[in-house]
Amino acid sequence: MKYPIIPITNEQKLAVEKFNVDEKIKFEEINCLNCESKEYKILFKNDRYGINQQTVLCNNCGLTYSNPRMTEDSAKYFYSSDLYRKIYQEKSNIEAYFFEKNYNKNIKVNKPNYNKHYSQLFFDFICSLNLNYNTVCEIGAGSGANLIYFKNLGKNVFGIEPSEKLTKLAIDNQINIKQGFIDEVEDKYDMIVLKHVFEHLSNPINNLKKLHSHINKYLFIEVPGIIERISSIQNAHNFYFTENTLHKIITKTGFKIVSSRYCSETEFIYALYEKSYDKNIDFNYSYLDEVKKIKRIYRKDVRRIKITKIIKSTGLYNLLLPIRKIVLKILNLK
Repeated sequence: MKYPIIPITNEQKLAVEKFNVDEKIKFEEINCLNCESKEYKILFKNDRYGINQQTVLCNNCGLTYSNPRMTEDSAKYFYSSDLYRKIYQEKSNIEAYFFEKNYNKNIKVNKPNYNKHYSQLFFDFICSLNLNYNTVCEIGAGSGANLIYFKNLGKNVFGIEPSEKLTKLAIDNQINIKQGFIDEVEDKYDMIVLKHVFEHLSNPINNLKKLHSHINKYLFIEVPGIIERISSIQNAHNFYFTENTLHKIITKTGFKIVSSRYCSETEFIYALYEKSYDKNIDFNYSYLDEVKKIKRIYRKDVRRIKITKIIKSTGLYNLLLPIRKIVLKILNLK
């Protein structure tokens, strides 16, 4: 099945073309991260930008992942070169725009609203748990936009970001960040934040084992989730998690679940874990039921994609958009 390609700018098209011919980017076949199985079902053959990236479903445990995927060295090059952000961001000033709106703003903690996505939802989720912590480190911190929330709450913040450009932007805005990634974490923090980073990692189990020694108390993770639809396919995502597959992998590395919620609009998963020294934590779920669930969701996605494609082919997509919504709702595909 081909995944639908979204409209992209000329700059993005040039970045995609560069990616496809870049000799520094290489791919590798992998087994399932969760259960080591080699058996999988191919779901999609490309990503939303048209990059030839295969997405598969483990037939044994239900983990959805990219296979083949970029090698770890290729991924480091991809993110540090800013090619990633040229492909994925329509507006190059999106981070600076956030600062203009929020840097000097007094941020108010709200009761989380999981029905509608908003930029502060992850922070409201964390605050709702009444945790005791003072130091926060975000890995893949960008220009520090997320750390602003914690800083304005009086926490000591630190960030690590692979992009030289974004690291400089953060430093220019008085956010304590250094260029690097997980291997450059040195100190210990009460909380480490991985916000839309975990799904990008080449070997998240090894990464979490390393981070375990740098965490005093908590690990927060936010990822695009699979609840009732498969999250947007993009080559930079190595994994697509359900709550079950996410918890299974995190608890393998010495963390116990504190709380987990998801936003019904975006299906982003917000999960807070506590460091444990118990090496025998095991989160169990039915592998068979998980595979059946993902296959059901996939069939719904395919039908939704086909209906949308038919409507677009008429040249009257905007006119027929209300009808599309009604049809999807009747077929329970929305």
